[in-house]
Amino acid sequence: MKRFLSTTAIVLTMSGAATGAAFAEAHTEGFGNVAVEETDFLASDLIGMRIYNSEAEMEADATIEADAEKEWDDIGEINDIIVSQEGDVTAVILGVGGFLGMGERDVSISMDKIKILTDEDGDRFLVVTTSKEMLEQSPEFERPMVEGMDKVENDEAKPMMTETETETEETAENVEAETEEMAQETEAETEEMAAEVEAETEEMAQETEAETEEMANEVEAESEEMEQEAEVMAEEAEENTEAAVESEPVESENTTVITGDETVERDLLPRPEVEREGYEAAGAEMIGQMSAEDLEGTPVYGADDETVGEIDTLLIADDGKIDRVVINVGGFLGLGEKPVAVTFDELQILKNVEGDDVRIYIDSTEERLESQPEYEEK
Repeated sequence: MKRFLSTTAIVLTMSGAATGAAFAEAHTEGFGNVAVEETDFLASDLIGMRIYNSEAEMEADATIEADAEKEWDDIGEINDIIVSQEGDVTAVILGVGGFLGMGERDVSISMDKIKILTDEDGDRFLVVTTSKEMLEQSPEFERPMVEGMDKVENDEAKPMMTETETETEETAENVEAETEEMAQETEAETEEMAAEVEAETEEMAQETEAETEEMANEVEAESEEMEQEAEVMAEEAEENTEAAVESEPVESENTTVITGDETVERDLLPRPEVEREGYEAAGAEMIGQMSAEDLEGTPVYGADDETVGEIDTLLIADDGKIDRVVINVGGFLGLGEKPVAVTFDELQILKNVEGDDVRIYIDSTEERLESQPEYEEK
């Protein structure tokens, strides 16, 4: 679902600026349609966009003349995005090829180096300011992002170990001498104290043996009595609980969902606790390493492994956090599908421990999802 950037309002801002109290309130909501702003982006629209290099320093959000991009160098297109475990878009993966004599390869670019410019016709462009030398020296991006961390940490620790090695040896010698002297001084005291403790312990053991036996008899009698009382109380409590459940309404957590110009209230779905052999629950760190391409198009299952829909796109707010997912529900062969937005917290993600397979679960049926308000992109 990759589309080119246009002036359409889409969700995933790259500036990170707040868009006002009204839209900030919508960030806490998660089902049905979500209000979007004209400055927002979809993650799927970002992937595939071109990035240009300008020798002149450009101001973010500046308006340029029409066709001004013809003066810039086209350095490549965005192949993927990097999302931190907090949900922030930290960088993009740029496919560089046929520029300045370099072959096709992936290079990561931090989000704070990219500026969004708009021309007089309303078209937007992604621009960076760099040089031939910087691009040639940029290391190639490799997956996974966590590889090599142990080596870096060990290399950083070596200089510190070299500097303190001599001091550590001298300190060890001093400590060894002091320890031997203290051991000799305390050995005699320890033997004397041990003899005193042994005598006192034997006396106390004789005194407490009789008391312990008496207390054990009393506790046994009281325990039998309390056990009988507890059984009666448990039966009464069970009866009262059943009556209370039948008579009192259950309070549930509600969330406000923006659907076009309408506001709909619904119960927030609990995250399912599903376990499957060969899979493990993806934590915040693992989820932070997944890109939009890793999740888009992935089937969504109910608790009984029945398919209830598939991931259409990720909705990333203007603060860079992913907390909504659009699920296509129903339809046949891609026709007649109904897009429904849910919160990221209502999903459980399982990842194969020996491969890259990802399974996504939601505590809902296909019929219940189809009954929810339709997500409409503005």
